Amino acid sequence: MTVVFTRTVTPNSGHLGDALKFTKRRIKALEKAYGLKIALNARFGGPAGQLIMVSYHDNMGDLEKVRRKVMKGVVNGKIPQPKPGIIKKVEDAIWTRV
Repeated sequence: MTVVFTRTVTPNSGHLGDALKFTKRRIKALEKAYGLKIALNARFGGPAGQLIMVSYHDNMGDLEKVRRKVMKGVVNGKIPQPKPGIIKKVEDAIWTRV
């Protein structure tokens, strides 16, 4: 069963450009380090400047393996983190493709 992982990023007011640059940099690092393919989309309407990263995985086990690698990469400084004040909120969601 295909699993869809989404990460929604809501920037703080006045930081859309910073949030977009950071999100693109993070996607590049994730793709390079783990061979992922991540789509970046911007919301039309709703919270201004909201961005969503989307990736597809073969199953929950595959997603969990990637999640553990990413967490380790964050701790080791391999995966960039945003500077304080840029991001207001981050929400993750896991979907199954039907």
